[in-house]
Amino acid sequence: MEIDLEISDEEYIVQRAKDAQKVDEYAAKAWMIMARTLYPSNFMVQFEAYLMEKNAGNIKEAAKCFSDLIGKFQQQPELWKEIEKVTVALRAESDTNDAEKQFLCEMFRHISSEVQHKLLLFTADHCEDTMEHCRLLLLLLQRFPTAISSYGPRLVDTLMSAEKHSVDGHFPVNSYRRLLVCDLLPLLANENIKVDLSSKLLYKLLHKAIEFYLCYLGLSTSVIQDTDPKIEDPWTKLFGVMEFIGKQLNWEPYLINFTTNWSKESYWQKIIQFCQTKSKNYPLEDKQLLFCLSIFFLHCLYEYNISLTPESSPGQTATTYLLVEAFSDPSLPSPVTEPKAKKRKSDADVAHSTVPHITVEKPRAENHPQQFFSLRVRLPTLNLFQEFIKMNSHLKLDPWLSGFVIDYALYKGLYDEALMFLQKITDTNLLLCRYIRMASILYIKKSYSSCLEPILLALPLLPTNNAGTLSTNLIVSGNQKHLHYLPLTRLGILQYLVKVLLRCVRGNMVKHSYCDLSIGTIFTLVQLDWPQEEDFIPPLFEQIQQHRSFQYHNFQNYIVNVDILEEITYLWTSQGGQIQLDILPHLGQRRIGTRGADKGVKEEIKQAIRRQIARSNERLDELIVNFIQNERAHILQALV
Repeated sequence: MEIDLEISDEEYIVQRAKDAQKVDEYAAKAWMIMARTLYPSNFMVQFEAYLMEKNAGNIKEAAKCFSDLIGKFQQQPELWKEIEKVTVALRAESDTNDAEKQFLCEMFRHISSEVQHKLLLFTADHCEDTMEHCRLLLLLLQRFPTAISSYGPRLVDTLMSAEKHSVDGHFPVNSYRRLLVCDLLPLLANENIKVDLSSKLLYKLLHKAIEFYLCYLGLSTSVIQDTDPKIEDPWTKLFGVMEFIGKQLNWEPYLINFTTNWSKESYWQKIIQFCQTKSKNYPLEDKQLLFCLSIFFLHCLYEYNISLTPESSPGQTATTYLLVEAFSDPSLPSPVTEPKAKKRKSDADVAHSTVPHITVEKPRAENHPQQFFSLRVRLPTLNLFQEFIKMNSHLKLDPWLSGFVIDYALYKGLYDEALMFLQKITDTNLLLCRYIRMASILYIKKSYSSCLEPILLALPLLPTNNAGTLSTNLIVSGNQKHLHYLPLTRLGILQYLVKVLLRCVRGNMVKHSYCDLSIGTIFTLVQLDWPQEEDFIPPLFEQIQQHRSFQYHNFQNYIVNVDILEEITYLWTSQGGQIQLDILPHLGQRRIGTRGADKGVKEEIKQAIRRQIARSNERLDELIVNFIQNERAHILQALV
């Protein structure tokens, strides 16, 4: 074998070890032991010994060599590259597809805890990148819980400062906030560790955690910029932060416990119990109650909003529900669901009650909106509503809170406030809901002529991929205020808007002694929801019979209901009173004679009615939409 006279003795021995490794593992090991023994202070020798053990897959020997390197050669760039590989591997310990990472993690476990601690701390302190520094320090705390009390507060300050000065610091969901809230705070909550944090800092941490999770859950307007993995069960994690900080601030244990046998109703009773033990003005000054009640309310709000778009069966389109004010009819029979004596008492109570009757076009769920409302309606009695509004200005909850605020205004009958909130909506995805509710409220306020515009604006926005069905729950018996969760399907929305328009036209008819146009409009609209709306018709036929005539030139375009056509035909005959029927525009005002002079006209009318009957199977939703859109001027005339 030729000897290269230009290489050093150390390099020669290392080279012999490398050459031997290809043919004789034990010979290579012997050469390396000799090199390490002869040159204990030579980094190249010691590092090559480590690499040889690493490449051979010898975990314990590699760990021993790596420990020696850390103790003697901390400033060597090559060692730092290897240390970086180790820390990267530790943060991705679950990555079983990378053999090198798995080896390094296993090797780290064979290093003494003292060296592990020293390695992680030294690495963190000498890391120039702030994010990398924070991750390494976090890794240290995860591996060595005893270091939490010493280094935990320091890491809190570093993360908060880094977030403040980072490019994405104004977005609640950023990488620094995520490390702080999702990784560090759970470590600080370790019951066996004492962490010294000021009250001011604890409140700040709680606010940051709430803001982070609400933004992550989609409750906040803030845009999510983070691309880290999904957070599992964020509400449970937020409740954990709440409990940790509450304990640090000596809050009532039963107010910060959201995990043991927790339910909304039981927690509400705890809130009542807490308030009863305090003075009248206590809630105004109590941050404990404000934060606990806010978390409780936001959780209910989240579940409420989620329940408005429940999960659909596979292959079906998800349907969203919208709270609207529906209709009551005292003439309808009341379902008997209680004993008679009890029912009388309830009726007396209802007469003095403003609590609406709520219906929903889906099975009752565990988190039924009525239960949520009953809790939320009582919230302002605790004098905390204004404080919560202040918190909202910081948390930016407008997208989800604004929808509920409108629901709440409808529930309480605050129609002017509801209109004010609706007029502020500019999101194109919410315009359909805006127009539906505006039409509803304007009808309730008896502003009949104003109802038509939002209805016209809503029609082009009707869903095209979710037809739905007609409801039988839009009208209930009695005089009680009726709220209904309307499915936002094509037929569901159209049915509701037509019912609103029908009642607007009928309500406006009291201004006129007789109006053919209003009667014709009602004849057209009732067809969609026939026979549910057939009670509109008899009084109209009585008016026609008394007036002895009926003129409606849109008859051939829109009247196709067989029952209505048969009744009009009957009124036109001698048995029904032989009213003057002017339904064909080209016939003008010619009256049908009694001596057969206008037999041709009479026959035309018969043929026209037959043609209408033949159209009775047409799609009524398309017919009604065309009617409202094409006859806007005539409908408006019936509303003024």
